[in-house]
Amino acid sequence: DQGLEKIAEQLASLLADRLLDGPHSARLQAELHAQRLGRLVVVRSSSADEDADTTSFAGVFDSLIDVPASELLDAVHRVWLSGFSAKALLQYRRLGRTPKPNHLSVLVQTAIAPQLAGVAFSEPSADAYLEWVPGHGADLMGGLAVPTGERLDRSTATAGWRAELRGALVELSADGCGHDVEWAWDGERLWIVQVRPRTAELAGQQRAGLRVAALYEGDAHDLALGEVAADYHRIRAKRRLPRAIAIAHGASVPAGWLVNWQPAGGLGRLRTWSEQLPAKVVVDASPTERQYIIERAELADTIGSITTPDTEAAFLCREYIKGEVAVLSTVAADGSVYVEASDEGLLALNRGFGSAQPISADRLRAMVGDQQAQALADTTREHARRLHPRAILEWVISGSTLFFVDYSAPAGSTQQAGEPARLSSSRVLSAGLASGRVQHLGIDEVLTESSIAPIISIAQPVSAGDEAALLGQLHDRLRLDGGKVIVAAARPIAVLSMLIGLVDGFLFEEGALLSHLGILLRESGVPAAIVGTGNLPPDGSYVELVHGTVIAGQPG
Repeated sequence: DQGLEKIAEQLASLLADRLLDGPHSARLQAELHAQRLGRLVVVRSSSADEDADTTSFAGVFDSLIDVPASELLDAVHRVWLSGFSAKALLQYRRLGRTPKPNHLSVLVQTAIAPQLAGVAFSEPSADAYLEWVPGHGADLMGGLAVPTGERLDRSTATAGWRAELRGALVELSADGCGHDVEWAWDGERLWIVQVRPRTAELAGQQRAGLRVAALYEGDAHDLALGEVAADYHRIRAKRRLPRAIAIAHGASVPAGWLVNWQPAGGLGRLRTWSEQLPAKVVVDASPTERQYIIERAELADTIGSITTPDTEAAFLCREYIKGEVAVLSTVAADGSVYVEASDEGLLALNRGFGSAQPISADRLRAMVGDQQAQALADTTREHARRLHPRAILEWVISGSTLFFVDYSAPAGSTQQAGEPARLSSSRVLSAGLASGRVQHLGIDEVLTESSIAPIISIAQPVSAGDEAALLGQLHDRLRLDGGKVIVAAARPIAVLSMLIGLVDGFLFEEGALLSHLGILLRESGVPAAIVGTGNLPPDGSYVELVHGTVIAGQPG
């Protein structure tokens, strides 16, 4: 929070002149030169508070890779100060502890150029679950990369780096414990970078027949992924770092779990575990059995009905917070934070059914208070700085609490040539020029269900079969005979993304500027506008669409 950030800044200021004074710097430079560590080094933190039996402080302190000699002193300074950063102080506060002045040391090591890097989550037998990525493991640790996951055990045929890693895990297993091992392979040699105790299972959630791991936070684990492997990797890779940014700036986030359940043990353990869950959850069990929004009391029976009785079930369980107000935020080109809100729900906004209106910073503060409003603004700016400059962050307000839920990152620019580089209260959904005959499209139950279904998403492509079926439904309602067409509909529902490339523009009565369809239209450069209820031009009329302005006219 802001108080901890101020304390961290004051500590850094006090220590800046004393940490590496002239004599210390000279001695360090001479020692490093004598060690001949190479042109690039790794500067790592090593705290006496790390790697206890129940807490690892994983990722709390900084470690820097590929540091050139010219930047070494600054790197040592930064890593040491990370022991007293806002992130570290927040972790200490969560644990009810105070960092000692000498708790952190700095290690300077030879840098390696790994071909592969990953994590081995080993058992006392030395069997392990692995996750690894090509190159350095920094993105894997930060949750940005989608890793390869596999089991490594006595039945695995091992050679090369797997054989080396298996041997190292056997040696480590001599203490009778499981370990969390970070490793790297440079093509010839396996390097063990760090070894920590397995702390994740000591929280009391592992029971016979039921194993649980945090979905978003935490290190590698040995749970099976089964048919949810793709969703698991996609969700973690997309949301882990954004959630960390939100948490660091004081925002609340929903919880999530990866669960393994043995059907042979009956539904009792699932029912007992589900009693501690939030009131509603979203369950994903396979590519076809997913996005079930259910009450926690329904969890056991739902999983029992959609999984195979004789096989261990792996499923994702995520806290579902509908909230009373949906909020979308993004950073405009002028650096301001632009916010829209709606009482129709986040799903309605994303799918194009809801209508959102811009709200001011004062209005947001009145809704959630100064601290949470500032958390939204800081998270939105930091997200834009670190991940995507045009990202649209999704929030909900439940009770008096603001929750960061997700984000959408458009692939293309939202700015058209000649248009102002900003988002405003204008109802220009997607800037540009278009002309054609207006065709009204009624939004019936079929199109509504198609837009709510998970097959429509800006993050996942629609399958060929689903695409053909949806296009068929739209062709039945529109005359797409090669002429210029402006589609007019009540709301920018998600299924209309199927028409991108087939029509020239869109007009809607109401909708959110930050809906998923709006994002796709801006990415594709398809003009669209929100004209207000009752203001759609007559069916069959010819119009020109000029950056949101509708002009009646005749074909040229």
